[in-house]
Order: sequence, then C-alpha cells, then structure tokens
Amino acid sequence: MVGVKIHKVWAALPLLALSLLLAAIPGCRKIHRTDFKPLDEVGFSYSREEDLRALDITDAEVAELVKAKRVGLSDESCVELIRIARGRQQPFTDGDDIAALRQVGVAEPAILELVRLNQLGLQTGEEQAMRLAGLSDSIILELARRRAEGKLALSGPSLATLKNAGVSEATMHELLRRGVPDSQLSAIVDLKRRGAGDAAVLSRFPGS
Repeated sequence: MVGVKIHKVWAALPLLALSLLLAAIPGCRKIHRTDFKPLDEVGFSYSREEDLRALDITDAEVAELVKAKRVGLSDESCVELIRIARGRQQPFTDGDDIAALRQVGVAEPAILELVRLNQLGLQTGEEQAMRLAGLSDSIILELARRRAEGKLALSGPSLATLKNAGVSEATMHELLRRGVPDSQLSAIVDLKRRGAGDAAVLSRFPGS
C-alpha cells in the first residue's frame, strides 16, 4: 500500500515541475517599460515621446536626452539624435558633449551635423575651445568634415592662431579646403605679420 502511494507521488512529479515552469514563464516574458518621466519633467511633448517609443529608447538614453533638452535642443532634434544612433546600431551617449557645445554657443543645426559626422567625443573639447576663441560654427563644421573624410587639415588651435593674426574666416575656409597642414602655420603667421593680405596668403599656400 505504501509502495503504491510512493509510486503515485513519483508519477506526479513531472506534472508538478511542468506547472512550476508554466507559472514562471509570465515572469520571464515581463517587458521592462522605459521611464519617460524625466523627459516629461523637461517639457518633452507626448507625440515625440511616441516617436522615441517606436525607436525602443532605453532608460540610459532618456537620461542622455534630458541633458540635451536642458540646454535647449528641440524635441525634433532629440528624436533625430536617437535615429542617428539607431542607424549606427549604437546607443545614444552624447548628452554631455552636446550640452558642452551648447553652453559655448554652438547652434543646434551645427550640433546635429557634428553628430551625423561622428565628430563628438574626443573632438568635443577642441570644438569648445574653437568656439571660445571666436571661431564660427561654419569653421568648426568645415574642420569636422575634413576629419570625417580622413583628410589633412589645420587643427583647432592653429585656426585660432590664424584668427588672432588677422586671417579672415573666408581665407581659413579656403585653407581648410586646400588641406594646408599645421606645419605651415608659422609661415602663414609670419606672412601676415609682414603685412601681407589674405590674397597673398592664398597664393603662397596652394595646398596639398
């Protein structure tokens, strides 16, 4: 009789294990929902939040977007930042860099272009310094495009030196376009100190 009872218990074990497994499945399938409250608190619109949901934004990316939103980036630009990251199959992590550039006056369209060119990160500090030196967004972007293409170009500090020497932005644009390297900086500055105009500079340095 006892043997029969033991047999029944053992026979029931597979069914018990199956029941426990089925009970656990709903927990395994539970999906984490991204917390949009931080974006709500900085005035993000509901319609743009829906765009972000469609892009499967994470909590970490929400935190990065809050940094960008707090320095004045529009909702539309914030969504575009996530789209760019998705196009690269990477998480969006540029919040601090974007905030740093906005704080020195780099305009929103220029920041988006720098993100598209993948020219934030290590370059951000130099771009900040260029803006503080009085160089325009246009010059910052021209240098970024050259670097994104792997082409030779004057560095940010060299361009700031040229500005202080009286070289016009139009001439700096042309020097960048021509691929004039940092090694020519001293010669350009010396030429300006001797009273040469920008036309003389361009005629002397045709580029590589």
